[in-house]
Amino acid sequence: MSFDQLVRFAVEQGASDVHLQTAAMPLLRINGQIRAVDAPAVDEAELRRFILSLRPALKAEELAQALYNGLDFSYEIPGLSRFRCNIYSQNSRPALVMRVIKLKVRSIEELKLPPVLHDIALAQRGLILLTGTTGSGKSTTLAAMVDLINHTHRCKIITIEDPVEYMHTNDRALIAHLELGRDTPSFEHGLRQSLRQDPDVILVGELRDSETMRMALRAADTGHQVFATVHSTNASQTIERILAMIPPEERSIATSQLATSLEAIISQRLAVAQQGGMRAAMEVLRGGAVTSKYILENRLGELADYMAGRERGMQRFDQHLLDLYKSKEISGTEALRLATNAEAVALGLRGIH
Repeated sequence: MSFDQLVRFAVEQGASDVHLQTAAMPLLRINGQIRAVDAPAVDEAELRRFILSLRPALKAEELAQALYNGLDFSYEIPGLSRFRCNIYSQNSRPALVMRVIKLKVRSIEELKLPPVLHDIALAQRGLILLTGTTGSGKSTTLAAMVDLINHTHRCKIITIEDPVEYMHTNDRALIAHLELGRDTPSFEHGLRQSLRQDPDVILVGELRDSETMRMALRAADTGHQVFATVHSTNASQTIERILAMIPPEERSIATSQLATSLEAIISQRLAVAQQGGMRAAMEVLRGGAVTSKYILENRLGELADYMAGRERGMQRFDQHLLDLYKSKEISGTEALRLATNAEAVALGLRGIH
């Protein structure tokens, strides 16, 4: 089986990731589980050639440095799928991971996401943060929300990603896709330039540094709708992490901007569904007067109880996990595996409240 055949096989099997590592068998991640492919160990020379075929702009003499530094880029097989690729060096030999990205952007309904995401996506203002670990489905959820805007509002949408994952086709909106290293040198530069391009909606692939964070807050504070991802596990930790990025002398202003511009924090974990595939379990915090007050007064510990009240579609992770269990979407074992408070979820599974 050639690498090209292997990649096509992975897409047909519904794999989320393809792992190719010199001297190891190819591996696929399917429904969250790593599975071995019945194929010979990956040959180093063949893998080098395959990487260069995926990235024609990369010269053979540049490959060693790219592997040493690590390199992200996108690749597409027309009519089949797009891929987010990462090449790296392990034990001084090449390795490659390819994340499978479906050509068709799935809707909020197709992904079975909470209906409140409709309201959040169509708010036309504010800062909307998607949080979770790598591989938790943040990009897929963001794509569904942008897709909804694209089919609903006449507006200008700019996405800044590393690399571009989902490609949207203009409908009611005009969409510009900016890729780091190809269209802009950094998130900060891309965001700064995008503010001069008359956007209504800006998607920032990741808030990595203080300058990008400051600009995202400023953009949301001045009336733009800003989507971004943050590597954090829940709403309160996300707020703490954002403010920790800001220099102490500017933190007071940033806290005020965040309190007034925050539209929502959506934290996500992926659960294995009973009928196959994956389902997103979500914690949702909405912005507003109460959330603003808690942020300004540094009462972040009280946000959990506020979300548990489930006003305006808010919810905690464990509440959503129990909902998914009761609707037979996931197993009790899966609910316990992902629970924030396993004891409380165990009581919920037994019907004790």
